[in-house]
This record gives sequence, structure tokens and C-alpha cells, in this order.
Amino acid sequence: MHITRATLMVCQFMIPLIKEQQRRGHNVLVCGSDDEDVETLLDQGMDVCVHTLQRSLNPWTIMKAIRVIRGHLKEHATEVVVCHSPLGAGVGRIAAWVAGVPHVLYFAHGLPCAPGQNRIKWILWFVLEKLLARITTGLIVMNRYDQALGEKRIMRSPSRVFRVPGMGICLNTYHQTGSADERRALEEELAIPAGSKIVLCIAYLIPEKGIYVYFQAARKVCLRRSDVHFLIAGDGPQQQALTTTVHVTQMSRRFSVLGWRTDVDRLMRCAELFVLPTHYFEGLPVSILEAMACGKPVIATRHRGCEDAVVDQETGYLIPTKDPTQLAKRMAELLDDEALRSRMGRAGRQRVEAGFEQRHCTQVIADVIDRACTP
Repeated sequence: MHITRATLMVCQFMIPLIKEQQRRGHNVLVCGSDDEDVETLLDQGMDVCVHTLQRSLNPWTIMKAIRVIRGHLKEHATEVVVCHSPLGAGVGRIAAWVAGVPHVLYFAHGLPCAPGQNRIKWILWFVLEKLLARITTGLIVMNRYDQALGEKRIMRSPSRVFRVPGMGICLNTYHQTGSADERRALEEELAIPAGSKIVLCIAYLIPEKGIYVYFQAARKVCLRRSDVHFLIAGDGPQQQALTTTVHVTQMSRRFSVLGWRTDVDRLMRCAELFVLPTHYFEGLPVSILEAMACGKPVIATRHRGCEDAVVDQETGYLIPTKDPTQLAKRMAELLDDEALRSRMGRAGRQRVEAGFEQRHCTQVIADVIDRACTP
């Protein structure tokens, strides 16, 4: 059984893995939130049960969710639990322990005790993960930071930590081939002047994703040149605030807040470069891999997960977190040098093809889950 707080996470990232597990003969069940995303999984032919867990630390809500999940585990005689997301993984592991499930795995898409975090919060999350490790038979991670932390300080045995290359990218969806017509259509839709260079950021709109660092850097670039248009796609609690900031600073003609988009692949193909100045709880940012698959150079931060995707000076640049000056400098360098953009873009595409293709990653993760269930 895969347990997550939000069913949306399974819809976005886990469907290829679950189908591969079904192909291998496993009976797979998903336990997630009771919302419209359940229908998506049912349409994919998957078995789904729901819990009562909300985005809340209310102890009564958590206890109720543990009882509900425990009931599902007992009813389906579950032998293996794979838990996702910090809250879902905490509640799911406790429920699995109470239910007596023999194999309890935590698939950490980014451990909550992340670098750059408030020290007190880091310690609290670390202590919690250390306690939960006592009832965890395997920890699956996506990056070097989490691997080292898991092996040295969280899990009792380093051999119970397994690193995978993320969920992977479908190369048939994210490819390098774009057309002039596609570019012109996007320019017309977003009122981008013909001939402008496009910089793109895809992010959940919270400060920790570096959205205001991106905006500040964009303003710096716009002070020196008039041939660049900046796009940011994604929704989140800061969408209206960021839109207001853009308007108040009279950047509306140069910086577009697009909101949620279903054509990320199109945006990637039309952009000259991709930026993600995050200092969030990253595991392995999918948006970076998508951009690389589209042959775009990437500017990201020297931060967990980003460092595992971007090769500095080869597929793009790694910069310090919370540094709009360095971000503006690197953006200007790439915007001024088409040959450099092309070279880094090709290297990025080759890197994704070699290690982050979806079918390959799916096979690796399925193998790791099978292996983690052996003594």
C-alpha cells in the first residue's frame, strides 16, 4: 500500500511506478485524501482507499487518521507499506506499526530536516525522523544530502538506506524540438514582443521556492536590457501577492505571473533558459529535469536536490541561495551567449537521457522497493 496525505501526489508522480508494480504481479492499493484526484486513479484502474488526514497537526485528527489507515491495512492484509510526504509518512508508519505490517518503507521525496532551515525546526524534524526510524524498515531517498543523513544519523543501519534517481522524465513529452509557430503563438498569447528572449521559472508560489529572488533578479536584468521577458508558472498562496508586486513595481510588461499551466512542456521549449532559485525541502526537482530534457540550460541554487540534477558549468550554473545579484549575473551571461546556452542545453539533455529517463527510474525504484523488503 502506498500512503500519502494528498492523493494528488500519487496522480502527479507515482502512477508509472504503481503500474510497474502491478505488472510485476503485486496487488497495489493507494491510501490518500478523499477528493477529486481519487477519480483520476480509479480511471487508471487502481484500487484506492481514503483516510481522514488533513494538513494539520491536531492530535485528535492524527489519531483518527491512524485508526482509519490501520483499519485499511488490516482489511487488506497488507505486507508492505510505502509512505510518502512528511505528514503522511509519519502517520502512515505509525499506523503500519500498530497494524503489524512487516515491511514499512519511507519514500522521502525530500527529508523534512533540510539544509538552510531554521535550526530549531531542523532539530525537531530530525528528532521525529530518528524516532520514526525505529519502526521503519527502509528509507528511500533521492539525493546525496538525504542519503548521507539517513545513513549516518537516522537509520540504525546504513544498508537500509536506498538512493534512487527521482521519478524520472518522459522524454516523449519533454523534448527539444520546438517550432517557430509555437513560439509565435506563445508570444501572441502572453503579449511578449517578437524577438524577446524568454526566461522561465516553474514553482509552487511560496517564498521558499525563491520566487521573490527570481523577481528581484529579473528587475536587475531589466535595468540593463529591454529584450528579455520573464515568466513564472505555478499556483500557490503567494500568487496574488506576487502579481500585486509585479504591478506596483511597473514590471507587468516584462514579468508575467501565469498561474497554473497545463502546457509546461510548451513553455520549456519556447524559453531560452530555466531558473529555480529554491531553498525549499527539495528532493530532486522535477522541473529542472524537465528543462534539461527540453535542452535548456538551468540556473539553480547550491541546495539539496538541485546539486544532484545540475552539473555546475556544464548543464547550467549553481548559485548561492537567496542571492538575486548572482542570479541576475548568471542569467545575463546565458542570455548574451547563444553558443553557451546551446552547449549547456545539449549536455543537460544527454544527462537526462543517461540517468533520469522515466522508464529507467521506474524500474530502479520498483527494484529498490522489492530489495528493501528483504532482510
